[in-house]
Order: sequence, then structure tokens, then C-alpha cells
Amino acid sequence: MRLLKFFDFIFENKSQIKVPFVASNKFLDLIGKINSPISDELFKIQYTPQDLSLIRLGDSDEMISFTSALKISELLLAGVTRSSDDQRLLSTLVRPLRNETEIYFKQSTDVRVGRFIRKIFGSKFSDKQVEDFVNQYKSQRQSNKLYFDLRSGYDIVDVYKSTNYSYHGGSTNPLMNSCMNDELRLVEFYRYLPVKVLVLVNEEGLIFGRALIWSTDKGHFMDRIYTIDDSDYYKFINYAKSNSIIYKSKNKSGNTIPYIKSSQESWFKMSVKLKFMISEYQMDSYSEKPQNIPYMDTFIYGYGDILSNFEPQDVDSFYVMQDTDGEVLEVLVRYDIYGQRIEMQDIDDYLFSKTQDGYIYYKDAKWLDSEKDYFSYDYLDNPKNGFVWNEDQKTYVRILK
Repeated sequence: MRLLKFFDFIFENKSQIKVPFVASNKFLDLIGKINSPISDELFKIQYTPQDLSLIRLGDSDEMISFTSALKISELLLAGVTRSSDDQRLLSTLVRPLRNETEIYFKQSTDVRVGRFIRKIFGSKFSDKQVEDFVNQYKSQRQSNKLYFDLRSGYDIVDVYKSTNYSYHGGSTNPLMNSCMNDELRLVEFYRYLPVKVLVLVNEEGLIFGRALIWSTDKGHFMDRIYTIDDSDYYKFINYAKSNSIIYKSKNKSGNTIPYIKSSQESWFKMSVKLKFMISEYQMDSYSEKPQNIPYMDTFIYGYGDILSNFEPQDVDSFYVMQDTDGEVLEVLVRYDIYGQRIEMQDIDDYLFSKTQDGYIYYKDAKWLDSEKDYFSYDYLDNPKNGFVWNEDQKTYVRILK
């Protein structure tokens, strides 16, 4: 007898696929505020086998989002062959999914609230009960509605005040754990840059998320996203897509993370043009400006009047801006006598030669009192340079011509 692959089995027996009924924390929080027997029943059926799961709030006030059991099995059991443990494995994988991770959005379907209730419970509830539930659901959605607001100038500093954040998600989330929260002396820097901050706020003005939007030589770029709820990350991504804004393929700090531009993933150089020299800002040339610079998630390099996501070339020095206390590392670009760039951590192992106009590795360098300078042994041993080894003096001496 030929063994069927698991998905052959699925498509022949769609009605047999069941998954635990799991809803996101945000969805459960909302329906918990609705006084209805439907709310009670939704809580009761949690983790029971159903035809759909991964329930979350829909994209509009009138919608609920879900993923069918079949789609969930395709997402979670891809490549698994049929066995008696498939259903058990599927249940094990679905039950912990209470936080709205990426899988909630991959194959989801939005339906109106009333239709969703009928799909789950059939005719168990009267039309009046469903209507009351729908109205309360919409009311709760509208009272919890979040909006995007784009801020600039002095308003950017206020976005970093933790007193302006919602404490809806407690303290263990990216927004509340950001190292730049309340570092107003540092984020003051953003006031003077071609950057705005996109904030997600409720009607009371409390902040649920933020992301810097930079004006770069490649177009507008959305930097790392900080949110209270993981699911709100996708709101920022949708905003970026809708407004043709470049964004990171992974929501992490760092200058080498690939970007998404026009639906294509790749890494490329980007720079930001400033209206002042970074060295002037560091030296406090403008009395109203602080001396420190915030921790930069992407544009970690600075030189002249440029911020960049790549280490600059053909410059004498540049800055690295990745210190949570606002200290800026100045990198002095130095080359050895062979034209090779010396890493900053190795600079103490090199000695400068005025004659050879470059740095020499200390083991390859010889100090000559007569010349008051360091020389490489290669240079001293080359007859063209006019030096010979004097055995009596145990050193090199210049040949008099």
C-alpha cells in the first residue's frame, strides 16, 4: 500500500484537521470587557479542537482575523509525513501561540464579527445576542484605537519620555526597555537632523510605539521599531509599505541588517546629510546644543557633515556612535608604510616614521639616535637609502657621500 504524504492526506480529509482554539492576548483582553454570553463562551472553548485558530483583532473595527486549521497545519507541519502523532504535534505547536507573532499574519482571513460568531457557534446564540456583542466589540475597538503621528523638532524629545508611554504591556517590551528612554540630553541631537519620529498613540496621546524616519540619499528610511505589543510592529511595516519607505528586514540594531526597498531585500549604503559638522556638535560650538550623541541603531558612523551605515573611506578620522552613555568614539585613520590601514585596537603596536611618512610595526622598526627617527629594517637594508650596518657600533649609520 502506498504511503500518502501528509499533505495529500490533508487535502483528502480537510474536515478532519483540528487545532486548539487559541486567541491572542489583545483579543482576549478586549472581549473580556464585553458583557455577553458570547464572551464567556469564547473563553470556555480555548484550547478545544476547532476548525480555526490564531484569533486576533481584525484590521478594522468591524472585523476579526483568524487562520484556518488547514492553513495552520501547512505553516507548522511543512515537510512532515503522515503519522499517528501529526495531530498531537500540531496541538503542541499551536497551544503556546498567545502572542501575536508573525504566524498570526501569514495566512489569516478577516471576517465581520457577526459572521465569525456564527462560524464558531452556529445558531447557539440569538440574533439579538450576536448584534449586542458586535456593537460592544466595535465600541471597545474604537475606544482602544491607535493612530500614527509623525513628529519633528522639539516634539521628538517628548517621544523619548517614558511618562508619555502606555503601560498597557508592562515593562518587558522593546519600547519600555529602550536604552534611550529618558536620555533627553542625548536625543536632543535628533532635533537638528533630517529625521522625524513616527509614533503610535491612542486617543489619550499615550505612546504605544515609535520609529525614526530618516531622509537619506536613497529615500526615506524607517529605523528600528520599538513597540509595547509585538503585533503593533506590523502596523509600522504596513505604514512603511504604504508610503514607499525603506525598512529593515529584521527589527534589530546594527548597520549591516539587510533592508526592504520596493519589496526587494538587500543591503546597500545609505547616508544622511547634516546642516553642521559633527565635530562642531561634539565641541559644543553651538551653546544651545549638548555635547553627547545618542546610541544610533543604523547610522553608526559620522564624518564631516555625514551620517552613514558604512565605514567611510579616504578620511583622516570618523566617529562611531554606539555608546548608551552618549560617548562618541573618534577613530583616527592611520596607515603603515606599506599603505595598509591599521586597526584602531592595534595602533599602540606601531611607531611613526617621519622619514618614511608612515607607521612601522614595532618589531620591524629601528630607532636611530643619529637621525632622531624610526626606520624599517627593509628601508635600512636597502643600499639606495644610504645606510650600512656598523658592527662596532651595533647600529646602522648613514654613509657620507
